[in-house]
Amino acid sequence: MDERLLTAFLTVADTRNVSVAAGKLNITQPALSRQLQKLQRHLQVTLLQSSHSGVTLTAAGEEFLPVAQQLVNEIHKAEAFAKMLSTGRFSEITFAAPGTTLIDVVIPFVATLDSSELHSHVIETPLGSSLEQAVHTADLVIMPSEPPRQLASVALVELPVWAYVAPTHPWAQRDEIRLEELVDERVVVATPEFMSRRVLDGAIDVAGLTVPDIVETNSGRVAQALVATGNGVAVVTEDAFFGLKPAKITSRGHVLSVGLHAGWRADHYASEQVQALAEQLATFAQARYPELTPGPIEVSGRSRS
Repeated sequence: MDERLLTAFLTVADTRNVSVAAGKLNITQPALSRQLQKLQRHLQVTLLQSSHSGVTLTAAGEEFLPVAQQLVNEIHKAEAFAKMLSTGRFSEITFAAPGTTLIDVVIPFVATLDSSELHSHVIETPLGSSLEQAVHTADLVIMPSEPPRQLASVALVELPVWAYVAPTHPWAQRDEIRLEELVDERVVVATPEFMSRRVLDGAIDVAGLTVPDIVETNSGRVAQALVATGNGVAVVTEDAFFGLKPAKITSRGHVLSVGLHAGWRADHYASEQVQALAEQLATFAQARYPELTPGPIEVSGRSRS
């Protein structure tokens, strides 16, 4: 498909007048007519027909119109992407992350970016191998664990696994709760698809403690809602809602936490720009969640420029 011929057809379809369309395209009317004839010969179908009011689309032309527009759009996208590849810089970026991280970290960060300079897309990706595979479709993947060694990465921030209680709960004024105390309570948690649940289960197993009375929910927000009435403790990494009071959970002198990392392909065509954005995200995340920070930003998987 020749973009020039498709654009000629789209312009005539828009104006319904060959003379006006030729003016918009800065070519002569005979030249435009030749382009339209060439396109129709190539397709072996009549797209346009003359009428007393100008030019109208045939039934085939009406059907072909959205296809032609899509083709031209894709050509423009391909040209823009080729330009990004040649310059090693992008004007669009795609972030991928699990749901909680997407809502609490990535989307607030994207809101701080200048959309006129960089257009951002976000994709929700579940934990597991699909998250690691997301680097093939996303530029920057935010993971609640250290990325595979073949990826370049930046440690972003340590997010505490919070114990949230209602203001009327006896722990409402405490800053820390020992894991040994927590297992004696009714604990409301998300499913093992969430990293906060995996961290809690792992800590209980390592400490050799009895599994607490667990109420399982499909999200951290629902877990908080269930304890807002004062019954039980919500264990999540999400931001607080419903006026709940947070406390860190400690076990053997350590605070239970989830370490967020940003990972990307080491051979990404705009790796330097991706790295700079990852470091910017790390600064943002550490300012937003200063409770536990990973220290100076370090890049793994490639040498710093």
